[in-house]
Amino acid sequence: MVLSRENAPAMKSWVPHPAGYEYTKSAQIIAQTINKLIKKGTLITVLHKDYQSGVTVVVNQEQDKILIDKPKDWPNSHSSVRVVFRNSAKLWCHFSGKILAVTASHLHMQYPQELFMLQRRAYFRVNLPENSVATFMYNGKKCKLIMKDLSARGMLVCTKPEKERPQKGHSIRDISITIPSEDGTTLRFRVKQGEIVRAFINDRTRLYYLGVEFAIDTPDEEKIMKYIRQRELALLRKGVQNL
Repeated sequence: MVLSRENAPAMKSWVPHPAGYEYTKSAQIIAQTINKLIKKGTLITVLHKDYQSGVTVVVNQEQDKILIDKPKDWPNSHSSVRVVFRNSAKLWCHFSGKILAVTASHLHMQYPQELFMLQRRAYFRVNLPENSVATFMYNGKKCKLIMKDLSARGMLVCTKPEKERPQKGHSIRDISITIPSEDGTTLRFRVKQGEIVRAFINDRTRLYYLGVEFAIDTPDEEKIMKYIRQRELALLRKGVQNL
């Protein structure tokens, strides 16, 4: 088989993926990861369209398949699944494959050919729904900008280039974050203060981007982290509808 330039690096190590992951096709890395899952009894979750198992474990691996302890509520109707877990670095990972057979105690799953891991960040950032906005005070004026992503420690916002705009090193205060949710409700978070740590213009869109680092207290961080965890899981489920 002739490998494309795009796939060749992934056969040896982790490489970036446009969806916000790192991924690998390395048989050695995948085998080592699954071996750790088995030895440490790492808890996993099995996902499919309209189905999410309780926690279970991988119990064995063979050359062409892995064996998963069969969830008690397994519906016996899914031919392809996604397995989700946190690795030793507490980063979300997943792999997908077909169910080859189902016995009384095990799911026999096709050996994974790809392994995905969410981006390595001290504070995970999630992309936000459209119409998410942040308002804040800067130089005595109220500013309203479009939000692109959010973490427990900061956010990325953008606006059309303006004469009076925050610059790197400047402070903003009274930050109010508004995020529409899928159920029609609106989520709101408030942060007292932040500092601009990045400022740049996107050459393609000509929008002015600001990276903001929050000066945040514990209650605010806990609220945002709860939302981040929900978005993390939503991102991991993305694509499951097509399995």
